[in-house]
Amino acid sequence: MAKIVVTYGVPAEGFSLLAGHEVVIPPSGTAFSREELLRLLPDADAVLACTALDSGLIAAAKKLKLIVCYGAGYDAIDVAAATAQGIPVVNTPECVTAPTAELTIALITALARRLPELNALMHTRPPRELFGMGLRMGSSLEGAVMGVAGMGRIGGRVADFARLMGMRVLYASRTPKPGRDALGDVRVPLPELMARSDFISVHCPHTTQTEGLISREMLALMKPTAYLINTARGPVVDEAALIEALRARRIAGAALDVFVGEPDINPAFAALDNVILTPHAGSNTLHARNEMARAASRRILDRLAGRVPENLLNPEVL
Repeated sequence: MAKIVVTYGVPAEGFSLLAGHEVVIPPSGTAFSREELLRLLPDADAVLACTALDSGLIAAAKKLKLIVCYGAGYDAIDVAAATAQGIPVVNTPECVTAPTAELTIALITALARRLPELNALMHTRPPRELFGMGLRMGSSLEGAVMGVAGMGRIGGRVADFARLMGMRVLYASRTPKPGRDALGDVRVPLPELMARSDFISVHCPHTTQTEGLISREMLALMKPTAYLINTARGPVVDEAALIEALRARRIAGAALDVFVGEPDINPAFAALDNVILTPHAGSNTLHARNEMARAASRRILDRLAGRVPENLLNPEVL
C-alpha cells in the first residue's frame, strides 16, 4: 500500500481509483501547513501538489516516487529540485483545457457586451433609465480580431470560439502551428498581434522567458478600443503598466483571472471600473476538479506499477 499526500482539500471523488492505497488529504477547502507537510512527506510515495512545493519540501520527501501537479501550470513546483533528487514530475493539462477556455470566452463576451456594468445598473437604477436603443452599446465580436498569445491547448480552444463567432484570429507562439494555419489562423510576431487585435487573450505558461512578456511596451501598442484577457499566469503581464493603461483609458479594458502574488492582489485593480476580476477560477468546476483527481490518480498508479506516467516534465530522471 502506497501513501499519497494531497496538499489541499480538493473534491475527492476521483481518488476512488486509488482504493487500497492511503490517501492523506486535508478537510475540503483547506491546505496542509508547511509544518504538516514536513511531517507527512518523508514516508510519502507520491504527492499531488495543489499548492507550492519548494526545494525544502521536496528534500524532506525521501521516498517520493512521483510529484503530480494539480493542473497545467507547474511554476509553483521546483522541478529542478525534484530532478536533482531523481523524482519525476508530471502535470494534468488535458483536464483544465475546456474549463479555462470556457472562462476565457465568458470574460471576452462580458467585456464586449459590458455585462458587469449592465447587470449592476439593472440592480441599482430605475429600469426606465436603462432601456432604449443606442444606450451603453457594446462591441461586436463578429468581424473583430482575436489575438491569442500562446497557441497551446487552451489558446486553440479560444481561437476555435473566435472563428465560430466570425472573428479573425492572429496568434503568437514560439513555434509554427501548421494545424492552426490550415484553419486560417495567422501567426505573427507579438508586437504585431498587440497592435492589430481587438481582444488579446494570454495563454502562455509562466517561465523565465515569459515573465513580463506583456510589457509596458507591448501594452502601449494596443488600440484604445482593445481589451486584454489573462487566464494564464499573473507574472506574464506587467501589472503596474496595465494599471496605468487602464487608469488613463489608453485601452478599453481588461479581464484578469490570475495575478502576481495571488491570493493577494494589487488593490488598485479593485478601484478600476474597466476591469473584470475573478479569483483564479479557470478550472474551478466540479467536473473539472474530479477529472483532475482521476488524471492524477492514473499517473500515480502508472508510476507505482513501473510504467512511465503521462506528461512527464523531467524525462531525464527515468
